[in-house]
Amino acid sequence: MAVSIDESTKRITITQDYLTPVTGTLYELNTETFRTDMNALMDSERYMWMDDYARRNAPVSVAGVTLAQSIEIINGYSVEFDDGPGAYSVRLAGSNNNLFDIQNGILVQNLVQVIPTNSAGLVEVNTGAADTEKIVQTVEDWGVINFSK
Repeated sequence: MAVSIDESTKRITITQDYLTPVTGTLYELNTETFRTDMNALMDSERYMWMDDYARRNAPVSVAGVTLAQSIEIINGYSVEFDDGPGAYSVRLAGSNNNLFDIQNGILVQNLVQVIPTNSAGLVEVNTGAADTEKIVQTVEDWGVINFSK
């Protein structure tokens, strides 16, 4: 298996030979295969004492459309694609996920470019309480409708 875990740092390393070649220096990581292989690794005697590495939300159907599963790396684990063979790109496929998240310390940056394929769908945004008067005035300013009539 070309996926390993450093027990002291919680760094998950993925080697290039674990990836599926697409064309040239482009490879693909099937995130469902990765999740399954990681689960098997974490269930082994060597790693079973460690915290869970991920949270998975199964696919869900809404109005006849099936939304993809999501995989979230948690509990301080990070992911590194081995850059030993040089620069290459990895396309993430099979889930919405946070494997590419550099800002929150999930992805360890090196010579490998990671290409997420997440699909946003509906995004929940909390902007605070709405100012009804401001909304009415804006709509009237647009000339859409006059609420005072």
